Amino acid sequence: MSFMNIKSGLRDFFRPYSAVILPTRTTITRMTNYKGMWNVWAEYEIIISSRRLERDNIELELGNIEREIMKEMCQYKPEQIPGILEIQYGGYQRIYGMGNNWSKSNWVSKTFIRCRFYHNANS
Repeated sequence: MSFMNIKSGLRDFFRPYSAVILPTRTTITRMTNYKGMWNVWAEYEIIISSRRLERDNIELELGNIEREIMKEMCQYKPEQIPGILEIQYGGYQRIYGMGNNWSKSNWVSKTFIRCRFYHNANS
């Protein structure tokens, strides 16, 4: 695997590897001192999945992707992405397919992040 695209939307269950980002919850609060300014927290799950891998024996590339996402989220500088003031890393979780034969199971890693940005309703 030479590269992997991260796309928005649902997982692709027909490919051996998939990486998607899904919004899960958005919280909007009005900033009282600024007319028309809103503080927005958006929560996302970055989901990396693979088929037919043994439990906890992930391929090197998938482990590298997991660590790269963690590194990018933890080292984020304000406005590195225009408009995104802050990104908080919320950890990750591994989920395995059901059954006794782990060598034929599906493997999923979910990384949880929160992004903060402002919305100006006046512009």
